[in-house]
Amino acid sequence: MNLTVVGAGFVGLVTAAVFADFKNEVWVLDNDEGKIKKLSSGKIPFYEPGLKDLIIKNFKSGRLKFTTDYAQAIPNSEIIFICVGTPNKDGKIDLSYLYAATKAIAQNLKEPTIIAIKSTVPPGINQKLEKWMKKYTKGDFDLVSVPEFLSEGQAIENTLNPHRVVIGTEKRAVIKKLLKLHQSISGERLICDAVSAQMIKFAANTFLPLKISFANAIAILCDKFGAQADKVLKGLGMDKRIGDQFLGAGIGYGGSCFPKDLKTFIKLSSQVGYNFHLLKSAQKINDDQIDYFLKKLTYLIGGSLKGRRITVLGLTFKPKTSDIRESRAIAIIKELKKKGAKIHVCDPIAIPEAKKLITRVKFFENPYQALKGAEALLLVTEWEEYQKLNFQKIKKLMKKPLVIDGRNIYNREELEKLGFIYEGIGK
Repeated sequence: MNLTVVGAGFVGLVTAAVFADFKNEVWVLDNDEGKIKKLSSGKIPFYEPGLKDLIIKNFKSGRLKFTTDYAQAIPNSEIIFICVGTPNKDGKIDLSYLYAATKAIAQNLKEPTIIAIKSTVPPGINQKLEKWMKKYTKGDFDLVSVPEFLSEGQAIENTLNPHRVVIGTEKRAVIKKLLKLHQSISGERLICDAVSAQMIKFAANTFLPLKISFANAIAILCDKFGAQADKVLKGLGMDKRIGDQFLGAGIGYGGSCFPKDLKTFIKLSSQVGYNFHLLKSAQKINDDQIDYFLKKLTYLIGGSLKGRRITVLGLTFKPKTSDIRESRAIAIIKELKKKGAKIHVCDPIAIPEAKKLITRVKFFENPYQALKGAEALLLVTEWEEYQKLNFQKIKKLMKKPLVIDGRNIYNREELEKLGFIYEGIGK
C-alpha cells in the first residue's frame, strides 16, 4: 500500500519504519526541514533500540522516503497516519499541530483516502475535524482513530507484537483495509467507534500510572510497618486479576505520555462535569515521591545537603531511551541544586539533551569517574550498566558509602556486607 505518516517524532518514525519493512511504500512528512534532512542522511533524532537500522534499511530500499512537501506525499496515499504532537499545558491539550496537519492534508487530497489518527486526542474530536477538513477539500476521506500503545525502549517489539490493535471506525470497507494493513502484526483486534478508541487510549495511559502510584503508596507503608515492598508487591502481582506489570515501587513515573495524559484526562473529565478524584490522588502521590526520596537522603547523609557531593546515576525517565521529558532525574537534580549540593550526573546516552535543561552540574559518561569523592549514590534510572556496577571498586572511590536506590534494583545484604549504607523504597 501507499502510506504517509505525518509527524517524524517517536510514534511516526516507528510506525513508518515498521510498515515500510512490510513492503509498503511509506512517506514520512514533517515540516521541520532540519529533521527531514538529518533523517535522509541516516541520522535519527532520538535513541530507540533497533530503530536506526530499520530506518536505514528501508530508506536504502526506496520504500521509506522523507519530505516536508504535502503535495508530494499526500495525493497518492491510500492511508495517512497522523502522528503529530498534542502537547499539554496545565492540563489543556494543544491541538494546533493536529489542525495544521489536517488542513494541509485536506488541501492536497486527490483520491479517496483513509486518515488514521494515532496522536492522543480528546474523545469525540473527529466530528470537529471532519467539518474543519471539509472547508479545504471536496475529496472523499474517512477519518478514523487507530491509537498507539508504544513504550519507549521497546517500541518496535510493541508495534510488531502489541497486546491489541484498536481500530476506531464503523465503516466496513475501511475496517477491511486497515485489517489488511495490520495482517503481519500480532495481537487481538478490537473494532469500535472512534470515540471509544480514543477513550481506550486515555484509559490505558491513566490506569498504568494509577497502578504505579498505588505501588508507591504501598511501599511507603512498608517502610512504616517494616515490611518488604518487593515481596508485598510480588505477592500482589501473582494474582492474575491484578498482574505484576507496573507494580514496581520507586521514585514514580515520568516520560512524555503518563504525566501529560493524566493531566489532560483530569481536565477533560472536569469539562464534562466529572471530578476524577482517583487520578488526582495518583498524581499527588507521584509528585510527593521525589520529596520522600530526598528525605531519605537528607536523613542518612546526616542533615544539610549544602556542599555535599552527590552522584546521580541516570537522566532518562526509563532505560533504553534518550527521552528526558518529565524525568524524575531532572526533578531530583533541580531539588538538589536548591539545597546547595555539588552534583555529579551520569548517563550513557542523554547528556547532550540534559545540558539544554540543567546547568551547574558535572556530567559524566563513566559512572566510576562520577562517583569519585561522592558522599551519596542516587540510582535514578535503572540502566543495565548500573545494575552491573563493581561496588567493591565503588567503595574505594566514594567518600561516604551511601546508596539511595530509587528503583530497588540492588541487593541490600550484598551492599551491607561490603560496608555500604543502603536505602531503597519500601525496603
